[in-house]
Amino acid sequence: MRFQTQEKGEEVILLLRAHPITLLPALLLIGLLLFVPLLAPLFLSLLQVELLQTFSATQLLLITVFWYLIVFGYFFYKLIFYYFNTYLLTNERIIDFDFRGILHKEISFAKLNQVQDVSPKVIGFFGTFFHFGNIYIQTAAERPEFEFHSVANPDFVAQKIIEEVRLEEAEKPGEVK
Repeated sequence: MRFQTQEKGEEVILLLRAHPITLLPALLLIGLLLFVPLLAPLFLSLLQVELLQTFSATQLLLITVFWYLIVFGYFFYKLIFYYFNTYLLTNERIIDFDFRGILHKEISFAKLNQVQDVSPKVIGFFGTFFHFGNIYIQTAAERPEFEFHSVANPDFVAQKIIEEVRLEEAEKPGEVK
């Protein structure tokens, strides 16, 4: 695997994303939204509103198509943010790729020799049951704290970061192993 700002001799050790179960609320909402056009006529008939008297068949088709385009857009939005919000651990640094919007990307990184503290935190029922949580990394870099949100196996990831920090501290300055 390679990435845009990768330096010579830098190797990716871990590529992390939020745990897939974090997409469940959005998927449930999307599933519910998919049935709205099917359930709307039933609900409106209870309110004694006849759709075919209010709208023509063509208008109803356009409204339905527009609705599904919005639902698909929301699904695509959630999928893009899940896929592109990544965290990398390399043999030289940690990198946080954050997508704030379709046209807004933030990349933060800190060299491993600047890492001061790594704290994994698993909170709540779902985090404990599905074993995902946040990792907080204190650094002496420009950005003082990195947060890896909802990553799987946070204890393992924190341990791996600490191992790489120790390996980096054992190297001579400028040396890449």
